[in-house]
This record gives sequence, structure tokens and C-alpha cells, in this order.
Amino acid sequence: MFRFLLVFVIVTTAAVIHADDEPFALDKEAAEKISYRGDVWPILKRHCWGCHSGGDTKGGLNVDTVADMLKGGDGGTLFEAGKPDQSLLLEAIIGDEPEMPQKQPPLSAAKIQILRQWIFAGAKDDSTPGDVERAVHIPDTYRFAPAVTSVAFSPDGRLLAAACRSEAVLIDLAGEQSPKRLPTESDLLSHVEFSSDGKLLATIGGSPANYGEVRFFNLADGAVVSSRRVGHDTLFRASFAPDNKAIAAGGADGAAHVIPVDPKAEVRSFDLHSDWVMDVAYTVDGKMLVTGGRDKAIKVCSVETGELLRSVDGSTELISSVAADGQFAIGAGKASIPISYELTIALKGVEVSGAGNGARPISTRAQYAKNFETQPGEILDLATSGDRKLVAIAGAYGDVRIYKMADRQRIALIGNVPAPIYSVALNADGTRLAIGSKKGEVQIYELPAGKLVKSLVPVPVAPPAEAVTAQ
Repeated sequence: MFRFLLVFVIVTTAAVIHADDEPFALDKEAAEKISYRGDVWPILKRHCWGCHSGGDTKGGLNVDTVADMLKGGDGGTLFEAGKPDQSLLLEAIIGDEPEMPQKQPPLSAAKIQILRQWIFAGAKDDSTPGDVERAVHIPDTYRFAPAVTSVAFSPDGRLLAAACRSEAVLIDLAGEQSPKRLPTESDLLSHVEFSSDGKLLATIGGSPANYGEVRFFNLADGAVVSSRRVGHDTLFRASFAPDNKAIAAGGADGAAHVIPVDPKAEVRSFDLHSDWVMDVAYTVDGKMLVTGGRDKAIKVCSVETGELLRSVDGSTELISSVAADGQFAIGAGKASIPISYELTIALKGVEVSGAGNGARPISTRAQYAKNFETQPGEILDLATSGDRKLVAIAGAYGDVRIYKMADRQRIALIGNVPAPIYSVALNADGTRLAIGSKKGEVQIYELPAGKLVKSLVPVPVAPPAEAVTAQ
């Protein structure tokens, strides 16, 4: 309550001035009561942390901790305790057109004064060990099988990767080697994918409200090739570029992030959606990205420029998954009707015939958007075969359906699967299907017959303790 009153007084006082006015008086007694964790950190996280955190920091500046800020960036230390008005921090955020934060409204005078007062009082750090980022814990043995949030076949079909909470598990489908567990620093993995040359495995995930993480593993020995943190929230589903030099992942910031394998290469972010980007797919030639989002939109952009080429559709519900080949894009989600978009027609735009009030469109959505059959419920994932001739569709219901990409004709239906199904994968030629379920199981089927050939839990799980009967 006291902190609320203190900040209220600061805000009320500051409301009558502007950020470019002379700073109002520094009050030693009030400044001593400002908390870094309670008052300062929320400002930094809201306005600075997205660009200046983790391993990908602009200008070499990291604001994760007070110690990081004192180290400073390319321009030098951010501030000196006791001297707020001689600091780079204040210089960057005040004035008629402040330098920071970029692409956001300037900080209010009240927030600026909180930062000034805190530095004036000595920039004390009152963080506790519980405030420090917690290390991700991966148990040797789980009490309960974690949900399998993503599955992927290696290009040669010999391995299956499964995302189990914070680790990826490599499963030798021939059973000749034990599963290999690959740890990450993600609280929850959202995607795993092999490069098309079979040399790398990428894991995508992160820590909600903290960071997104991408790791690239060398399949030959399981070593980490590179690991990158991107943004300030978790990343969602992703797609390897055809040249295997980068992976594109959806972000909670509304952007599609193209993240190179080379840790020194720049991450490119395309601001396309007004809400989470749930999935991203490269076209076969690598020239375009298809994205689907929580804003119910499906969009296509240029990989070279990041330019939005077209919003090919707007759904009535969230889009959870997208896929693409050389001719079509597919989007699916909560609405339970997958839709195929013929890109060559969709990207031509809308042509008209006639003029004035007599003008009529001759290239409409109906010419490039074609519905699949309605699914039994909400769609949670779809995946193409390696040759992109087939697509598997699954969700919160008890079957998986396989279709031809070219004409949307169903070729197989696998029933009685452990719903809900969080993830599906097809091998290179579409002769095998893998599913990952909420129950923590991976199942593999032969196609098109739908015969179950393998069922397993990827991680070790302790048997339940025997119940003790009270006497």
C-alpha cells in the first residue's frame, strides 16, 4: 500500500509537466523508498527489455540486471549511481523526440522521475534470489509423462524427434540405440524440426514473458551448434529454410523471426500480425513465408524484404497451424475447417471488370480458397510429408486424417488415437505417420493402411507408488 501511495504521489506531481521540461526536484527521502524490483524493473521490462535482453542485444546493452546496466553497452555505462541527470539513460529517454524507446511512445514524466529518483538514491538492487531467472530443471525420471508438443521425422526416416517439456528426445526407430535426450533452456518446447540435409535438429520454445529460445543440435554427436535467445516471450512453431541456414519461428510479439544457424548473423523480424504468430511455413523455393496467428489471419510475406504480400484470409477463429508447398498454402485452427489457398492466384490481387459503379471483381477469394472437409473438432496441428505431396491434420478429437495437397482428397483416416493430439508428422514419402499426444505418448502408423507399428513414452517415467491401505 505504501508503495502504491508513493508512486501515486510521483505520478500526480509529474502529470503537470512534460518529459522535455526541466526535471522536477529530487527528494532524497522519497527516493530511498523506491524499489528496483517493485518500481524500476516493471518500467525497464515494459519499455527496454524487448531489445536489450538475453544474447541478442541492440547496441550491446543488456538490462536484465542492475549489474548488466552498470556494465553498459557500446556507448558506455548506462548511469552512475547518484548522478541521474548526467546519465546516458536519461539522455536517451527525455527531450522533444527521445531516442528511446524505439517505435514506442515516450516514457511518461512520472516513469522518468522514478528512474531519476532511483539512480539518485544509489541505484540499489533489492532483487531476491527468487527474482533471478530460474534454471530449467529436467528430471532424470518424470513422475508423469509430459505432453509431446511436437514430433518430426529425420529426412532418412531413421530417427524421430519428440518435444517433451524442456527437452528434445531423439528416438532410433530401428531400436538399435537408446533414446538420446537433448536438454534446452526452454520452459516448454513448442517445436522440433530436422534440417532437410539431416545434419541439424532445431528446438524452438522459450520462457513466457522472459525470452524465446532456439537451439541447433548437431545430429552426429548431439552437441549444441548454436543457441539464441530472441525477444522477450516464448516462440511458437517454426520452419527450416530450404537452404538450412536459418529457421523462421512465430513470436508472441506478432512477428515472424528468421533466426540464422550462425550465431553471429543477424536475426530478422517481420512485424506481420496484431497478435501471436502461431506457425510459420516456408514455400518450397524459400522466397515466401506463410504465417498464421491468434489474430485469425493468414498472411504471406517476402523472405527477402519482409514485405507483406497479402493477407490471404481472415478466419472467424484462431489459426493454430499453417503449411505450404510450391503452389498451395494451408491454414487451420479452432474453426475446424482447413482451407487451401492457391498462391499464384491469391497473390495476383483483385482484378476488376468495368468501371465506376459497374466495376466488379473478377479474382475473388472463391477462386483461390478451397475448403477441406470439416474436421470433428478444433485443429491443433497439421504437417506435410517431406515431398510435400500429403498433409496430415489432427486436433482435439480422436482421429488423424491424411489428404493430398493438390486436390484435398482424403487418402487415409486413423481412428481411436489418444486425443487430444498436440502434434503430427509425416516422413519423406508419406508412408509413416507420427503423433504426439497430451498423454505423453508417441505413436507411429503405417500409411495408408493405418496400422500401428510403435507406441512409446519418450522419457523415463517412474512407476506409480503402490497405494498404502490404512489399517
